[in-house]
Amino acid sequence: MAVDQIPVKLLSQFDAIRRQEHDQITELIETLERVDGLPDSEMEQARDALFHTNHPFLMVMVGPFGSGKSSIINALLGGDVLEVGPIPTTDHIVILRHGPDVQRSRSGDIETVFHPTPLLENLSLVDTPGLESVFRTHDEVTRRFLHRADVVLLVMIATQVLSAGNLEFLQELKGYGKRVIAVVNQVDVLEDDEREQVRDFVLEQSRLYLGIEPQVWLVSARQALAAQSATPRDEIAWDESGFAGIEEYIQTTLGDTERLRQKLETPIQICQNVTRTALALSQERQAALDEHRKTMENIQAQIEQARREQERTVEETLETVENLWDESAARGREAIGELFQFSRGISLFFSGLGEIIGIGRLFRRFQRRTRTESAFDEHKVRATLHQIPETVNKLGPRLEGRDLQDIDDLVDYTQQAVKRLPPSLSDKIIGKIQTPLRYDRKFLREVRHPLENLLREAERFETKRLDRTLRNTLIVLALWEILTLILVLVTALGAVPNLVANVGSVLLVFIIGFALIVFGLLLVPIRGWFLARAYERRLHRNRDEYLDILRRAAGELVGHGVQLRQDATAPFTRMIESQTELVQQLRTDLDQHQQALLRIQGGLASLQKRTTTT
Repeated sequence: MAVDQIPVKLLSQFDAIRRQEHDQITELIETLERVDGLPDSEMEQARDALFHTNHPFLMVMVGPFGSGKSSIINALLGGDVLEVGPIPTTDHIVILRHGPDVQRSRSGDIETVFHPTPLLENLSLVDTPGLESVFRTHDEVTRRFLHRADVVLLVMIATQVLSAGNLEFLQELKGYGKRVIAVVNQVDVLEDDEREQVRDFVLEQSRLYLGIEPQVWLVSARQALAAQSATPRDEIAWDESGFAGIEEYIQTTLGDTERLRQKLETPIQICQNVTRTALALSQERQAALDEHRKTMENIQAQIEQARREQERTVEETLETVENLWDESAARGREAIGELFQFSRGISLFFSGLGEIIGIGRLFRRFQRRTRTESAFDEHKVRATLHQIPETVNKLGPRLEGRDLQDIDDLVDYTQQAVKRLPPSLSDKIIGKIQTPLRYDRKFLREVRHPLENLLREAERFETKRLDRTLRNTLIVLALWEILTLILVLVTALGAVPNLVANVGSVLLVFIIGFALIVFGLLLVPIRGWFLARAYERRLHRNRDEYLDILRRAAGELVGHGVQLRQDATAPFTRMIESQTELVQQLRTDLDQHQQALLRIQGGLASLQKRTTTT
């Protein structure tokens, strides 16, 4: 079908698929650039595929040395375009393209020959070195054209068809996913029945060893060249040479519609192969990351476990400190209760009397300790409070020692994990895994003075206040008792002149006086009870503030230890997390590209069916 016979709508649909294919391959290349370890050859293939849709259809000739690849091309072009001889003459890639006149140019291992024959208007022929160099030395230049080929012609000599080497070559070509045509050259040396035997043998061996049945062309390049040398061309000899079938294939089977379809399908096949390679690499990378991710999760679990244990250590210390505060408060309450005992009422009265007349102040000058201080010392109130700093001072070294030991162990463990990483991952670690050079001890050190102030306040303020309150209470008690006694005596003396008549009144006065004296004495323990409650509340406020300051500081120290652990192992854990995220995203993107390529391929197949129906 000629170009002008192809429906405009169909051409438009092919062009739309071509643009879609171009955009998809462009996005795929951007994704492939993120695949670590992807061979440069694979990237080169993908880049070649990007431009493949705009290049002519590529028919690549491959085969052993001396099989006649160059002679077949000369016969198709009708002249001695390529050099031929009994020894290998092609040691590089030769691309034959359409041009107004014969021109040659060479760049590295690639030579381009332009030729005016109409055959090359929609087709480019590629001559390659002998297959021995292709697969045994893995010549990159030739391989690049094999993967770009739209169709591959495996050329072999009629007397050496499907040798072990040719079977190996055919298997290798099958791996490229290309359409392969077996071209048997030099059949002019065979009889007719031998030619059919050769054809059947090639088909049978291909089915047996490869599971495929390629097209088989029986040709004679020598006869074709002889036919081309006649003017006009000897069509009978051309047909007998087998080249009429090749020409028909190029003009008909590879007509414009078929050429368009195959031209668009080839980049898809290339990209599918590259995408499969990239997916395999990303899956390998994912498997490696999954293994080392377990190590990372173990590190994080150990850090979290250490944090919980350090927090338990802090809570144990806080509980001990709280108990000491509570014990001190209880001891202080007992001391205050003892100072204001009802049973000590008489001595307290005289103490209060001494305060009134000034003797108490004189005695205090010669006393080393006040009553409250003596009572507090006797009940070991201060001694209990003094145990608190000792307990707190042990907390910092205890946390620090555990932190430093854990960090050393984690660093050793992580360094061993890094040694097990493949170079592709270990090279991505940014930073050094090492024990921190400095451990910050400021957290508990900075709160030492506020904590000491709270303890001093609990010791000094309360004892002074209690002493002052005790003196005032004793003075009030003494005045109360004195006034009561005076009132009783005055009343009793007033009743003496008529004692017999007023004996009841006198007894009543004495009873009331006694009750007032007892009431005055009762005020002492009541006052002591209120003071003890006030003291206890005050100490509890100090305790709560003390614990709050200590808890915050210890929490910051624990957090500092956790951060040091995380920082020491961060280069490893950060790399694993980031690479896992990148590989997961990469696999998702590659899967999407793969599905997109399949959709494009399905669209091409659908167009081919419509074209065939038309």
